[in-house]
Amino acid sequence: MSGPDFGRLRWRLLGANLAVAAAGVAAAAAGVWLAAPGAFDSAMGGAGMRGAGMAGAGQGGMMGGTTSGMMDPLLRSAFGDAVGTAIWLGLAAAAVVAVAVSVLVAMRLARPIDELAAASRRVAAGDYTTPVVPAGGELGEMAASFNAMAAGLAAEETRRRDLIGDVAHELRTPIASVRGYVEGLEAGVFAPGPETWRVLAEQTARLERLVDDLGTLWRAESSELALEVVPLDGAEALSAARARHLAAAADRGVAISAGGATIRLRADPIRLAQVLDNLVGNAIRYGREGGTVSLGLRAAGGMAVIDVRDDGPGLEPDEAARVFDRFYRADPSRSRAAGGSGLGLAITRSLVEAMSGSVTAESPGRGLGTTITVRLPLA
Repeated sequence: MSGPDFGRLRWRLLGANLAVAAAGVAAAAAGVWLAAPGAFDSAMGGAGMRGAGMAGAGQGGMMGGTTSGMMDPLLRSAFGDAVGTAIWLGLAAAAVVAVAVSVLVAMRLARPIDELAAASRRVAAGDYTTPVVPAGGELGEMAASFNAMAAGLAAEETRRRDLIGDVAHELRTPIASVRGYVEGLEAGVFAPGPETWRVLAEQTARLERLVDDLGTLWRAESSELALEVVPLDGAEALSAARARHLAAAADRGVAISAGGATIRLRADPIRLAQVLDNLVGNAIRYGREGGTVSLGLRAAGGMAVIDVRDDGPGLEPDEAARVFDRFYRADPSRSRAAGGSGLGLAITRSLVEAMSGSVTAESPGRGLGTTITVRLPLA
């Protein structure tokens, strides 16, 4: 069994408190020893003069003065003994009280630090579930900050594990499809032809799109994405996005419009185009055939606000809050059938936030359409 570690905080606090107490006691004892003789002489001198005056007025004056002079050394010795005894008793009592109080104070101050140290070791080992009980004052603030950090790490670890599982799930389908066709070709089940090559091309394109989206998302979330934020004409950006999607909208009979105020905003032109393409493409792809998609631009709260609105299937309130999560799909079967990677809106959020903006989704409910709102700084 190892001995106590005197370098730990509780022992250092105890030593500091005892040192302060010892210094105070030593100062008090020295003061008493230095001041007591003079105070005694002063008191006895005054008493002697009063005794001598009273003796001179009567017949026994000489005897009284002689008695006082004889008693003076005896009184001084007795006084010194009494003071010494009192000082030693006081020192003993003060030492006991100082040690007891120092131990209590050191333990009280060191306990939250020990708890933080133990919690940090748990976090280092991957356990984020046991919070630190907040204390008072600065230590309480430190404990609250530590708990917030642990909660953030726990959430990030959960997202990391979910991402690994989602990526594995997304890769499994196209890889299984490609493998099945390759094995079929080898076994002679499928004959090489346009349909076989079309399926293989679609699945490899799906894999390539997933890898590209994962790379873009990683760069955006890790601030590794190179951005050139410049003043832009918001109305021109919306008109260009509408023009790029006219053909896709016509294929589904969707009417697409763009309008709003003439506003200049600050954004990276390439990444803003990517954001708008994601939002408009989703609105056309997942909206109802023969529906409408509108792009609007306005200023509100010191920001440029872009609204992408459709009259498609809509979202429930909990879905609106999660729609920007990685691989989240309100309707998984329809999304996979349309060829989406499930990362488009997650990439959109990361790109907008990288440009000092924000993005939200709102929907009155199922069957009532969805509005995606992007907020970017005004130029």
